[in-house]
Amino acid sequence: MTTTAAHVSNARPLQESGEIRLVDVAKQFGNTYAVQNINLTIPHGSYCCLLGPSGCGKTTILRMIAGHETPSSGEIYIGKDMVVGKAPVERGTAMMFQSYALFPHLSILDNVAFYLKMRNVGKEERRQKALEMLQRVQLDHLKDRMPAQLSGGQQQRVALARSLITNPKVLLLDEPLSALDEFLRLRMRGELKSLQDELGITFVHVTHTQPEAIALADMVVVMDTGRIDQADTANVIFNKPKTPYVARFMGGQNVLTGTVESNSGGVFKLKSADGSTFEAKAGDETASAGSKLSVSVRRDHVALRRGDGTTEVNSIAGVVDATEYQGSYVKVTINTAGGVFVANVSDRAYFAEPVDTGDKVVASWSTEDVHILSKADTGVAGDPYLDGGH
Repeated sequence: MTTTAAHVSNARPLQESGEIRLVDVAKQFGNTYAVQNINLTIPHGSYCCLLGPSGCGKTTILRMIAGHETPSSGEIYIGKDMVVGKAPVERGTAMMFQSYALFPHLSILDNVAFYLKMRNVGKEERRQKALEMLQRVQLDHLKDRMPAQLSGGQQQRVALARSLITNPKVLLLDEPLSALDEFLRLRMRGELKSLQDELGITFVHVTHTQPEAIALADMVVVMDTGRIDQADTANVIFNKPKTPYVARFMGGQNVLTGTVESNSGGVFKLKSADGSTFEAKAGDETASAGSKLSVSVRRDHVALRRGDGTTEVNSIAGVVDATEYQGSYVKVTINTAGGVFVANVSDRAYFAEPVDTGDKVVASWSTEDVHILSKADTGVAGDPYLDGGH
Protein backbone atom coordinates (compact mmCIF):
# COMPACT_ATOMS: atom_id res chain seq x y z
CA MET A 1 0.00 0.00 0.00
CA THR A 2 1.16 3.49 -0.77
CA THR A 3 1.78 5.68 2.24
CA THR A 4 -0.56 8.66 2.25
CA ALA A 5 -1.46 11.40 4.69
CA ALA A 6 -4.65 9.51 5.57
CA HIS A 7 -2.61 6.84 7.30
CA VAL A 8 -0.77 9.28 9.60
CA SER A 9 -2.30 10.19 12.92
CA ASN A 10 0.07 13.02 13.85
CA ALA A 11 0.87 15.94 11.56
CA ARG A 12 4.54 16.82 11.26
CA PRO A 13 5.48 20.02 13.09
CA LEU A 14 7.02 22.94 11.25
CA GLN A 15 10.80 22.86 11.39
CA GLU A 16 13.88 24.71 10.26
CA SER A 17 14.68 24.98 6.58
CA GLY A 18 16.15 21.93 4.87
CA GLU A 19 17.56 23.97 1.98
CA ILE A 20 20.99 22.67 0.95
CA ARG A 21 23.65 24.88 -0.64
CA LEU A 22 26.99 23.67 -1.94
CA VAL A 23 29.41 26.49 -2.74
CA ASP A 24 32.57 25.76 -4.78
CA VAL A 25 32.76 22.26 -3.27
CA ALA A 26 35.54 19.89 -4.28
CA LYS A 27 36.67 16.53 -2.95
CA GLN A 28 40.11 15.20 -3.76
CA PHE A 29 41.46 11.71 -3.12
CA GLY A 30 45.21 11.80 -3.67
CA ASN A 31 45.76 13.41 -7.05
CA THR A 32 42.23 12.64 -8.26
CA TYR A 33 39.16 14.82 -7.88
CA ALA A 34 35.97 12.89 -7.12
CA VAL A 35 34.00 16.14 -7.50
CA GLN A 36 35.11 19.63 -8.47
CA ASN A 37 33.53 23.09 -8.76
CA ILE A 38 30.17 21.98 -7.39
CA ASN A 39 27.71 24.87 -6.93
CA LEU A 40 24.21 23.68 -6.22
CA THR A 41 21.13 24.81 -4.31
CA ILE A 42 18.48 22.22 -3.38
CA PRO A 43 15.31 24.02 -2.21
CA HIS A 44 13.70 23.14 1.10
CA GLY A 45 11.04 20.45 0.79
CA SER A 46 12.09 19.29 -2.66
CA TYR A 47 12.81 15.77 -3.90
CA CYS A 48 16.22 15.95 -5.57
CA CYS A 49 17.81 13.08 -7.49
CA LEU A 50 21.56 13.06 -8.11
CA LEU A 51 21.81 11.09 -11.36
CA GLY A 52 24.80 9.74 -13.22
CA PRO A 53 26.89 6.68 -14.04
CA SER A 54 29.07 4.90 -11.50
CA GLY A 55 32.06 6.98 -10.47
CA CYS A 56 30.58 10.36 -11.42
CA GLY A 57 30.73 11.70 -7.83
CA LYS A 58 27.07 11.62 -6.81
CA THR A 59 27.59 9.42 -3.73
CA THR A 60 30.57 11.55 -2.69
CA ILE A 61 28.28 14.61 -2.68
CA LEU A 62 25.70 12.74 -0.60
CA ARG A 63 28.34 11.67 1.93
CA MET A 64 29.69 15.22 2.21
CA ILE A 65 26.19 16.55 2.93
CA ALA A 66 25.78 13.84 5.57
CA GLY A 67 29.17 14.54 7.17
CA HIS A 68 30.69 11.15 6.34
CA GLU A 69 33.20 12.86 4.03
CA THR A 70 34.86 16.25 4.45
CA PRO A 71 35.22 18.53 1.39
CA SER A 72 38.77 19.32 0.32
CA SER A 73 37.49 22.85 -0.31
CA GLY A 74 34.23 24.76 -0.41
CA GLU A 75 31.25 25.24 1.88
CA ILE A 76 28.06 23.28 2.56
CA TYR A 77 25.02 24.92 4.14
CA ILE A 78 21.88 23.28 5.50
CA GLY A 79 19.38 26.03 6.16
CA LYS A 80 21.44 28.93 7.49
CA ASP A 81 24.12 26.73 9.06
CA MET A 82 27.52 26.08 7.49
CA VAL A 83 27.95 22.41 8.37
CA VAL A 84 31.48 21.58 7.20
CA GLY A 85 33.32 20.41 10.30
CA LYS A 86 30.13 19.45 12.15
CA ALA A 87 29.44 15.86 13.12
CA PRO A 88 26.66 14.05 11.23
CA VAL A 89 24.40 14.14 14.30
CA GLU A 90 24.62 17.96 14.41
CA ARG A 91 23.47 18.54 10.84
CA GLY A 92 19.79 17.65 10.97
CA THR A 93 20.25 14.95 8.34
CA ALA A 94 19.52 11.24 8.29
CA MET A 95 21.03 8.80 5.82
CA MET A 96 19.44 5.62 4.56
CA PHE A 97 22.05 3.27 3.18
CA GLN A 98 21.65 0.98 0.19
CA SER A 99 22.11 -2.12 2.39
CA TYR A 100 19.50 -0.84 4.95
CA ALA A 101 21.97 -1.90 7.73
CA LEU A 102 19.31 -3.31 10.07
CA PHE A 103 20.43 -5.04 13.25
CA PRO A 104 19.61 -8.73 12.67
CA HIS A 105 19.33 -9.55 16.41
CA LEU A 106 16.83 -6.79 17.20
CA SER A 107 13.09 -6.75 16.53
CA ILE A 108 11.70 -4.29 14.02
CA LEU A 109 10.45 -2.07 16.84
CA ASP A 110 13.84 -2.05 18.59
CA ASN A 111 15.64 -1.37 15.29
CA VAL A 112 13.59 1.79 14.84
CA ALA A 113 13.98 2.79 18.51
CA PHE A 114 17.77 2.25 18.56
CA TYR A 115 18.67 5.89 17.76
CA LEU A 116 16.62 7.10 20.73
CA LYS A 117 18.16 4.48 22.99
CA MET A 118 21.62 5.85 22.17
CA ARG A 119 20.35 9.24 23.34
CA ASN A 120 19.14 7.87 26.66
CA VAL A 121 15.43 8.26 25.90
CA GLY A 122 13.39 6.13 28.32
CA LYS A 123 12.29 2.68 27.16
CA GLU A 124 8.55 3.35 27.10
CA GLU A 125 8.90 6.71 25.36
CA ARG A 126 11.27 5.46 22.68
CA ARG A 127 9.19 2.35 21.98
CA GLN A 128 6.05 4.50 21.68
CA LYS A 129 7.76 6.84 19.21
CA ALA A 130 9.13 3.87 17.27
CA LEU A 131 5.65 2.38 17.07
CA GLU A 132 4.29 5.69 15.73
CA MET A 133 7.01 5.66 13.07
CA LEU A 134 6.14 2.09 12.09
CA GLN A 135 2.51 3.16 11.80
CA ARG A 136 3.66 5.93 9.46
CA VAL A 137 5.19 3.33 7.10
CA GLN A 138 2.36 0.83 7.73
CA LEU A 139 4.46 -1.84 9.47
CA ASP A 140 3.25 -1.57 13.06
CA HIS A 141 1.58 -5.00 12.75
CA LEU A 142 5.07 -6.53 12.21
CA LYS A 143 6.76 -4.74 15.12
CA ASP A 144 7.87 -7.96 16.86
CA ARG A 145 9.38 -9.63 13.81
CA MET A 146 13.09 -9.87 13.09
CA PRO A 147 14.59 -8.35 9.90
CA ALA A 148 15.15 -11.78 8.33
CA GLN A 149 11.40 -12.39 8.49
CA LEU A 150 10.63 -9.39 6.28
CA SER A 151 10.60 -8.92 2.53
CA GLY A 152 13.04 -6.52 0.86
CA GLY A 153 10.37 -3.83 0.58
CA GLN A 154 9.41 -4.21 4.23
CA GLN A 155 13.05 -3.97 5.30
CA GLN A 156 13.36 -0.78 3.30
CA ARG A 157 10.38 0.75 5.07
CA VAL A 158 11.90 -0.19 8.44
CA ALA A 159 15.12 1.56 7.40
CA LEU A 160 13.06 4.60 6.41
CA ALA A 161 11.26 4.61 9.76
CA ARG A 162 14.58 4.37 11.61
CA SER A 163 15.92 7.34 9.62
CA LEU A 164 12.80 9.45 10.14
CA ILE A 165 12.66 8.94 13.91
CA THR A 166 15.56 11.39 14.13
CA ASN A 167 13.15 14.10 12.87
CA PRO A 168 15.61 15.25 10.19
CA LYS A 169 15.47 18.35 8.03
CA VAL A 170 17.03 16.34 5.20
CA LEU A 171 16.75 12.64 4.33
CA LEU A 172 19.63 11.26 2.25
CA LEU A 173 19.06 8.07 0.26
CA ASP A 174 21.94 6.15 -1.32
CA GLU A 175 20.48 4.10 -4.21
CA PRO A 176 17.64 2.85 -1.99
CA LEU A 177 15.84 0.90 -4.73
CA SER A 178 18.74 -0.84 -6.48
CA ALA A 179 18.47 -4.09 -4.49
CA LEU A 180 14.76 -4.58 -5.24
CA ASP A 181 13.13 -6.51 -8.07
CA GLU A 182 11.36 -4.51 -10.77
CA PHE A 183 7.83 -4.94 -9.41
CA LEU A 184 8.83 -3.92 -5.89
CA ARG A 185 11.00 -1.09 -7.19
CA LEU A 186 8.02 0.50 -8.94
CA ARG A 187 5.87 0.10 -5.84
CA MET A 188 8.51 1.58 -3.53
CA ARG A 189 9.02 4.52 -5.89
CA GLY A 190 5.42 5.48 -5.27
CA GLU A 191 5.78 5.04 -1.52
CA LEU A 192 8.92 7.20 -1.36
CA LYS A 193 7.34 10.04 -3.32
CA SER A 194 4.13 9.89 -1.29
CA LEU A 195 6.09 9.89 1.96
CA GLN A 196 8.16 12.89 0.87
CA ASP A 197 5.05 14.82 -0.16
CA GLU A 198 3.50 14.04 3.23
CA LEU A 199 6.51 14.94 5.37
CA GLY A 200 7.52 18.05 3.43
CA ILE A 201 11.22 17.60 4.18
CA THR A 202 14.08 17.64 1.68
CA PHE A 203 14.93 14.28 0.10
CA VAL A 204 18.26 13.81 -1.72
CA HIS A 205 18.28 10.53 -3.60
CA VAL A 206 21.30 9.07 -5.44
CA THR A 207 20.52 6.88 -8.44
CA HIS A 208 22.02 5.78 -11.75
CA THR A 209 18.57 4.94 -13.19
CA GLN A 210 17.01 7.57 -15.45
CA PRO A 211 13.33 6.47 -15.16
CA GLU A 212 13.67 6.47 -11.36
CA ALA A 213 14.90 10.07 -11.31
CA ILE A 214 12.23 11.25 -13.75
CA ALA A 215 9.44 9.55 -11.79
CA LEU A 216 10.49 10.84 -8.37
CA ALA A 217 12.30 14.13 -8.59
CA ASP A 218 11.23 17.75 -8.47
CA MET A 219 14.85 18.46 -9.29
CA VAL A 220 17.24 16.26 -11.29
CA VAL A 221 20.99 16.86 -11.13
CA VAL A 222 22.83 15.08 -13.95
CA MET A 223 26.51 14.48 -13.20
CA ASP A 224 29.48 13.51 -15.34
CA THR A 225 33.03 12.85 -14.10
CA GLY A 226 32.75 14.89 -10.93
CA ARG A 227 30.89 17.86 -12.38
CA ILE A 228 27.26 18.90 -12.77
CA ASP A 229 26.23 18.92 -16.42
CA GLN A 230 22.67 20.15 -15.82
CA ALA A 231 20.30 20.68 -12.88
CA ASP A 232 16.62 21.34 -13.52
CA THR A 233 13.16 19.81 -13.36
CA ALA A 234 12.69 16.30 -14.74
CA ASN A 235 10.62 17.70 -17.62
CA VAL A 236 13.32 20.15 -18.69
CA ILE A 237 16.13 17.62 -18.27
CA PHE A 238 14.34 15.10 -20.48
CA ASN A 239 12.87 17.41 -23.11
CA LYS A 240 15.40 20.27 -23.20
CA PRO A 241 18.83 18.86 -22.36
CA LYS A 242 21.63 21.39 -22.51
CA THR A 243 24.44 19.14 -23.66
CA PRO A 244 24.94 16.07 -25.87
CA TYR A 245 25.95 14.13 -22.75
CA VAL A 246 22.67 14.85 -20.95
CA ALA A 247 20.63 14.17 -24.10
CA ARG A 248 22.28 10.77 -24.54
CA PHE A 249 22.42 9.82 -20.89
CA MET A 250 18.72 10.42 -20.34
CA GLY A 251 18.13 7.79 -22.99
CA GLY A 252 15.25 9.28 -24.96
CA GLN A 253 17.12 11.43 -27.47
CA ASN A 254 19.16 11.12 -30.65
CA VAL A 255 21.99 13.64 -31.02
CA LEU A 256 22.79 15.11 -34.46
CA THR A 257 25.65 17.43 -35.34
CA GLY A 258 25.97 19.55 -38.44
CA THR A 259 27.47 22.66 -39.96
CA VAL A 260 25.24 25.72 -40.13
CA GLU A 261 24.52 26.52 -43.79
CA SER A 262 21.98 29.30 -43.24
CA ASN A 263 19.62 31.00 -40.81
CA SER A 264 16.49 32.03 -42.67
CA GLY A 265 13.25 33.07 -41.03
CA GLY A 266 14.48 32.00 -37.62
CA VAL A 267 15.30 28.46 -38.80
CA PHE A 268 18.82 27.02 -38.96
CA LYS A 269 19.61 24.72 -41.87
CA LEU A 270 22.34 22.23 -40.96
CA LYS A 271 24.32 19.73 -43.00
CA SER A 272 25.95 16.71 -41.37
CA ALA A 273 29.25 15.16 -42.35
CA ASP A 274 27.47 12.40 -44.28
CA GLY A 275 25.40 14.86 -46.32
CA SER A 276 22.11 14.64 -44.41
CA THR A 277 20.31 17.96 -43.90
CA PHE A 278 18.10 18.99 -41.03
CA GLU A 279 16.48 22.10 -39.63
CA ALA A 280 16.02 23.59 -36.18
CA LYS A 281 14.13 26.65 -34.98
CA ALA A 282 16.73 29.16 -33.82
CA GLY A 283 14.75 30.63 -30.92
CA ASP A 284 17.24 32.63 -28.84
CA GLU A 285 20.23 30.70 -30.20
CA THR A 286 22.80 32.41 -32.41
CA ALA A 287 25.20 30.63 -34.71
CA SER A 288 27.10 31.88 -37.74
CA ALA A 289 27.33 30.10 -41.08
CA GLY A 290 30.08 27.50 -41.03
CA SER A 291 29.89 26.88 -37.27
CA LYS A 292 29.08 23.50 -35.72
CA LEU A 293 25.74 22.98 -33.99
CA SER A 294 24.32 19.94 -32.21
CA VAL A 295 20.63 19.20 -31.80
CA SER A 296 18.57 16.45 -30.23
CA VAL A 297 15.43 14.67 -31.40
CA ARG A 298 13.29 12.54 -29.10
CA ARG A 299 13.13 8.92 -30.20
CA ASP A 300 9.36 8.80 -29.88
CA HIS A 301 9.00 11.79 -32.21
CA VAL A 302 10.66 9.89 -35.08
CA ALA A 303 8.55 8.37 -37.86
CA LEU A 304 9.80 5.31 -39.76
CA ARG A 305 9.08 3.95 -43.22
CA ARG A 306 10.67 1.55 -45.64
CA GLY A 307 12.94 3.28 -48.15
CA ASP A 308 16.32 3.29 -49.86
CA GLY A 309 18.03 6.62 -49.46
CA THR A 310 16.59 10.10 -48.93
CA THR A 311 17.25 13.69 -49.89
CA GLU A 312 14.51 15.06 -47.67
CA VAL A 313 15.22 17.56 -44.90
CA ASN A 314 14.98 16.10 -41.38
CA SER A 315 15.43 12.51 -42.49
CA ILE A 316 18.10 9.83 -42.35
CA ALA A 317 18.35 6.62 -44.36
CA GLY A 318 19.82 3.46 -42.94
CA VAL A 319 19.52 -0.26 -42.31
CA VAL A 320 17.71 -1.77 -39.34
CA ASP A 321 20.25 -3.26 -36.95
CA ALA A 322 17.87 -4.48 -34.22
CA THR A 323 14.28 -4.32 -33.01
CA GLU A 324 13.18 -4.62 -29.38
CA TYR A 325 9.54 -4.96 -28.40
CA GLN A 326 8.88 -2.82 -25.31
CA GLY A 327 5.12 -3.33 -24.95
CA SER A 328 3.70 0.09 -25.81
CA TYR A 329 6.40 0.73 -28.43
CA VAL A 330 9.13 -0.99 -30.46
CA LYS A 331 12.69 0.30 -30.25
CA VAL A 332 14.22 0.22 -33.73
CA THR A 333 18.00 0.71 -33.93
CA ILE A 334 19.22 1.88 -37.32
CA ASN A 335 22.74 1.92 -38.73
CA THR A 336 23.18 5.03 -40.90
CA ALA A 337 26.12 6.50 -42.79
CA GLY A 338 26.62 8.82 -39.83
CA GLY A 339 26.32 6.24 -37.05
CA VAL A 340 23.51 4.88 -34.89
CA PHE A 341 20.00 6.35 -34.80
CA VAL A 342 17.02 5.08 -32.77
CA ALA A 343 13.28 5.35 -33.34
CA ASN A 344 10.75 4.37 -30.68
CA VAL A 345 7.76 3.46 -32.84
CA SER A 346 4.35 3.00 -31.23
CA ASP A 347 3.23 -0.63 -31.23
CA ARG A 348 0.23 0.22 -33.42
CA ALA A 349 2.32 1.98 -36.06
CA TYR A 350 5.06 -0.65 -36.02
CA PHE A 351 2.83 -3.68 -36.44
CA ALA A 352 0.85 -1.93 -39.19
CA GLU A 353 4.11 -1.85 -41.19
CA PRO A 354 6.74 -3.96 -39.40
CA VAL A 355 10.44 -3.87 -40.26
CA ASP A 356 13.15 -6.35 -39.41
CA THR A 357 16.92 -6.60 -39.21
CA GLY A 358 18.49 -5.83 -42.57
CA ASP A 359 15.57 -3.80 -43.92
CA LYS A 360 16.31 -0.43 -45.52
CA VAL A 361 14.39 2.37 -43.82
CA VAL A 362 14.07 6.14 -43.62
CA ALA A 363 13.66 7.90 -40.27
CA SER A 364 12.12 11.38 -40.33
CA TRP A 365 10.96 14.02 -37.87
CA SER A 366 9.46 17.50 -37.66
CA THR A 367 11.42 20.72 -37.30
CA GLU A 368 9.22 21.55 -34.27
CA ASP A 369 10.61 18.44 -32.53
CA VAL A 370 14.27 19.48 -32.87
CA HIS A 371 15.94 20.92 -29.76
CA ILE A 372 19.20 22.89 -30.02
CA LEU A 373 21.91 21.92 -27.53
CA SER A 374 24.06 24.57 -25.91
CA LYS A 375 27.27 22.70 -26.68
CA ALA A 376 28.37 21.21 -29.98
CA ASP A 377 29.05 17.48 -29.85
CA THR A 378 32.70 16.47 -29.96
CA GLY A 379 31.48 12.99 -30.86
CA VAL A 380 33.57 10.00 -31.67
CA ALA A 381 35.38 9.52 -34.96
CA GLY A 382 33.13 7.77 -37.46
CA ASP A 383 30.08 8.10 -35.19
CA PRO A 384 28.77 11.68 -35.10
CA TYR A 385 25.29 10.51 -34.09
CA LEU A 386 26.62 8.24 -31.34
CA ASP A 387 23.30 7.38 -29.75
CA GLY A 388 23.31 6.43 -26.08
CA GLY A 389 20.97 5.45 -23.28
CA HIS A 390 18.47 2.63 -23.09
